[in-house]
Amino acid sequence: MLWWRLTNVSAVPVLAGLKRLTGMGEFSMHRLLLPAVGAIAVAWATIANASDTVDPLGSELWPDLKEAYLGDAPVVYDKAVKLVMPLRVEDAANVPVIVRLSEDLGQVAEVTVIAENNPIQAAAQIFPHRPMYTVGMNIRLEQSTPVRAAALDANGVWHVSSLDVIVTGAGGCSAGGGYMAENELGEIAVRQFNRADGASRLKVKINHPMDTGLAPGEDGELVPAYYIEKMTVEDEFGPVADIVTWAALSSDPSFFFDLPDRRQSVRVQASDTNGLAFEALDPALSM
Repeated sequence: MLWWRLTNVSAVPVLAGLKRLTGMGEFSMHRLLLPAVGAIAVAWATIANASDTVDPLGSELWPDLKEAYLGDAPVVYDKAVKLVMPLRVEDAANVPVIVRLSEDLGQVAEVTVIAENNPIQAAAQIFPHRPMYTVGMNIRLEQSTPVRAAALDANGVWHVSSLDVIVTGAGGCSAGGGYMAENELGEIAVRQFNRADGASRLKVKINHPMDTGLAPGEDGELVPAYYIEKMTVEDEFGPVADIVTWAALSSDPSFFFDLPDRRQSVRVQASDTNGLAFEALDPALSM
């Protein structure tokens, strides 16, 4: 911490000067300085804590959205979570988002991605059952907006990373989901990739239009909202993650998860707002 470095750098000349001025011994000098050092420590801690709890983007919408999506739990803006995505977006219907999670967080209870100025603000909530290093997905953006990635740690504290994203080709949420053959609906692709040190990357993609209810069809009428609303990912040891999704995800939504170990089999189950259920089982590991 900065106050500790400052006091250690300046302690020797200060002590020497006070000894010459007062004739006091070194032990007495330390007794004299300890209260001052403690006061400096408290001041620096207060400043650091205050900066960690202040929205770095200064958004007027965020206080209400924070309460709506994160509840009344404490929120800090620190480096435990890192949001990675383009700062300028042309294809607003398919924007890659990566959320990196520090190992210091321990077991994360929830990860959520929110685009403030979207008509559908939440893209996904992920509830991990295992440690995760990274979560990735593709989302829609209707217009330029602050984007938030938040992770809830085991102590009930939200860690938030924020980016201000400029959308040059607006309308990602009001664009149509595109045609999809009935036999392709709900097809799920699962792939695993070996990573260093025994880790793995798990990628899941499901064919689905993810209609937002905001895009007109060929007849000029709005196409009703229709999207995947729930997914679960399991392996031979049990649940890996439960996922709640909204139509702010791109058409044919995909996720990836960087995990500390490898698995022999993966089962993915999903359901959509029309009550259809989809499932895939992948026993193979791709190199």
